[in-house]
Amino acid sequence: MKLIPAKFLLTLSLVAASLLPAIAADPNADQILKQMCAKLAAARQFSFKAHREMDPALVPGSEVAQSADVDVTVQRPNKVMAKSETEKGERRLYADGKTFSLLDAKMNFYTTIPMDTSIDGLVDQIDKRYGFVPPLAEFAVSDPYKEFRREASAVSYVERNTYSTDSGDMECEHLALTGKEADAEVWIGVNDHLLKKLVATFHREGNPQLHITFSAWNLAAPVADSEFTFTPPKGAEKIQMRSIAKQ
Repeated sequence: MKLIPAKFLLTLSLVAASLLPAIAADPNADQILKQMCAKLAAARQFSFKAHREMDPALVPGSEVAQSADVDVTVQRPNKVMAKSETEKGERRLYADGKTFSLLDAKMNFYTTIPMDTSIDGLVDQIDKRYGFVPPLAEFAVSDPYKEFRREASAVSYVERNTYSTDSGDMECEHLALTGKEADAEVWIGVNDHLLKKLVATFHREGNPQLHITFSAWNLAAPVADSEFTFTPPKGAEKIQMRSIAKQ
């Protein structure tokens, strides 16, 4: 029997391999995230809606899950208004570049604090002085990507899939983010490059989750300065916000 030269076999295998369909590499997950954040960062004024659901372990003093409908309006560099509605009532946040105000509409309590700063400075000061972050603040700051990557040590691509909403189905890029405090999954629209859904699983007993769905993105929203100006409702009582900062 005549032996086939090894060189011929190698050539044959290379030719066969070239005829096989190419296996496409996964898209660059970090680049997809960065593109979404850059689009938000470039918008001078914008608005969006979000529906947020939190497991009981993420709600201090609660034994039941909490859901909220949140409306956010932003005018960079220093104005933001957010309204949050839950079963317990409605709260509103106003920042007009000079002052920061909070209103509990159900209790008819409000507080107003001088804060002559940008949105970035506002988020930082509120966190340090009062121990909380305004709702969905990571999307209002000047560099959303920096906020995401501060929490996430790694970003990976999961798949492209169809995400169903009330307004119809849309194709999304599904990404996974790995973090120290929590891992998260995000769904970003293929066509508009905007965030549609976020699910965060916290590294705590029971692995509690936070679910947020996003809608009504408007990156050219007509916004009047008056939308960020707080006027106390009739009969509202002014209270003092308790600071956690060391004196």
